[in-house]
Amino acid sequence: MLAFALALAISGPLDRCLDTGEAARGVTSAMSACFVADYRRADDRLNATYRTTMNRLPAPRRAALRQSQRAWIGTRDAACPLQQGDGVGTIEMSNHPACLAKRTRQRIVWLTHFR
Repeated sequence: MLAFALALAISGPLDRCLDTGEAARGVTSAMSACFVADYRRADDRLNATYRTTMNRLPAPRRAALRQSQRAWIGTRDAACPLQQGDGVGTIEMSNHPACLAKRTRQRIVWLTHFR
């Protein structure tokens, strides 16, 4: 339920961005900028949640979380590769940050439950 509420709260700014200006007219670069901004918001929230979680943990658990977070970054990046090369369309400019934002929001939920 928390994940659903978080998704609804986060999607508002993205939806508004996609529904205005050149993004609303389907200009790929403008749509991509919306997805990049959405990922940045998610990343900012992740960093704040990580700091809050770290501050409430005893030292041994902080070390475990730090190690887990570093491993997660590699997992996230592997799950969201940036496709490049011949035959890759401009939609990848939106797909990549959208994937990063999705994985980041999942991690935020996970961090809120870390003990």
